Amino acid sequence: MAIVPLAFFGDVVGAPGRSVFSRAVKELKAKHSGLRVVVNGENCKNGSGLHPEGYRDLRAAGADAITLGDHCFKDTRIWPYLDDPKEPVARPANLAAGAKGKLFSRVSLGDAANGGKPGLYVVTVLGRLFMSLPANDPFATVDRVVSEIEAAEGGGDSALVLVEIHAEASSEKIAMAWHCLRRWPRRVIAVVGTHTHVQTADARLLEQRMAAMTDVGFCGGHGGVIGRTWESVLHVMTVQNPVSMEVCDTEPQADGCVILIDTEARAARGIEPFQFR
Repeated sequence: MAIVPLAFFGDVVGAPGRSVFSRAVKELKAKHSGLRVVVNGENCKNGSGLHPEGYRDLRAAGADAITLGDHCFKDTRIWPYLDDPKEPVARPANLAAGAKGKLFSRVSLGDAANGGKPGLYVVTVLGRLFMSLPANDPFATVDRVVSEIEAAEGGGDSALVLVEIHAEASSEKIAMAWHCLRRWPRRVIAVVGTHTHVQTADARLLEQRMAAMTDVGFCGGHGGVIGRTWESVLHVMTVQNPVSMEVCDTEPQADGCVILIDTEARAARGIEPFQFR
């Protein structure tokens, strides 16, 4: 049995999130030999979007791949990275056909002698329920992109897929997990949710082979409201003035989960949430 551990970190919010993410990666790598790391960089730039500085910080800290969500285009300076096939950062796959950027990133699960195979392809889709950025059907998009990955890899056992669903509704995230289990049982090994910044208590293995979790949480200051200071959030909610909500830097914490991938059986063997304080 060949087990490869992979850590998936929730949305990184601002400089506090980048700092605690870096510390968490070091601790997890000391605990899990051969750990691969995937992180959502959606809110790196002062709480909204990803900028080149944030991208470099996440990569230097050990991120093998970086995902994005509805703020993917907030900073135009990251656009060249999205187009560059050598940079492991991708936009959500279910945006308009003409949108900039790659649809997935690849993380090597094997050694160099075997060409890094099998590879883990990380695909993000946006949910459609209660989301402000219009998106195409996430279920049909996953089917299309996984089919494209299979075709590019020539089928067989050379490609595994992790699906991230960046969405508000728990029901939509859980539905995506069951959809992938039924349509892609030996291809998609995990479906994890992001966007709400609140870690859920439902990490599990569906039918003892696919890891699923509704929301992995976020990396940043937990002393406020989902990464922002409680004072600024309360001001917006009670006065309704359009003011900037400040990034929270108190009670830094990195949330996520560690997934154990059995590359021979093409299945997940475990999923364990973490909260690194």
